[in-house]
Amino acid sequence: MSSANRRRHLHESRTRPAGINNRPDVRKDRALLLWKRWIGGVLLAPACLVTAVTLIVMLWRAVTRMDFLRSEEFIFFTFGGLVWGVAYLAGVRPVTLYVLGHELSHLFTARMFGGRIFDWKVSAAGGYVETDKSNTWITLAPYLIPFYTLIIMLAFGIAGLALDMQEAHAVSLWKWTLHVKPTRFLYALIGLTWCFHATYTIKTVIAEQGDLKRNGEFFSMMLIFLINAFLLIALFLAASPSPGLGLGEVLRCWWSVATGMLGWVWRLVF
Repeated sequence: MSSANRRRHLHESRTRPAGINNRPDVRKDRALLLWKRWIGGVLLAPACLVTAVTLIVMLWRAVTRMDFLRSEEFIFFTFGGLVWGVAYLAGVRPVTLYVLGHELSHLFTARMFGGRIFDWKVSAAGGYVETDKSNTWITLAPYLIPFYTLIIMLAFGIAGLALDMQEAHAVSLWKWTLHVKPTRFLYALIGLTWCFHATYTIKTVIAEQGDLKRNGEFFSMMLIFLINAFLLIALFLAASPSPGLGLGEVLRCWWSVATGMLGWVWRLVF
């Protein structure tokens, strides 16, 4: 725990009203946190391990058995990710842009659950959303949802209603005419924005963000890892050049990994 968080928790413990731990709402919150610890350890942690191994297995199969590395989707997704990586290493830190996406994720998710928004603020130093609704999905939304990736996909989806995204379109640029295929920009922007999301999610988790503490750090990290692993699998399926590699194959692989691990644990224990 950082020194700043240690001082804050010490201050809270000293200024906490007497008998507050006996209040029904406080006891309910403590019981809920205890349940989340159990859920995180018994359900989410094994699911994270199985999903991570499944993702590795599926990627290995794609690399060794298919032309995955030469597919247009993979090449431009990787290019977008590399652009972000180079920009980040060069010192580009769009913190305000991240905070905007972070707080909008809270805001939109709160509205989806019927919450009212009283105030919200965004700045390079941080931000907040004041709402009368709070639950696990609202507090963890920025870590589960690649906000700008969804915006890019929505924008290209709308553009696809009027434009053939798979065809190359001629674009005049001064004296030159370029033939641009919109889907290549889509894959590159998805790669860039998803890597942007992953980078700042990791940085925020390491910084001990208060959103994680509200739901229990272990539970929160397991849920964040699991959802983001599923998102990676979804992107992998979308980028797969083989029509035979679909959701059914992924589910069979996941179940095979899960039963294999369960059998190994059973033999080890019994």
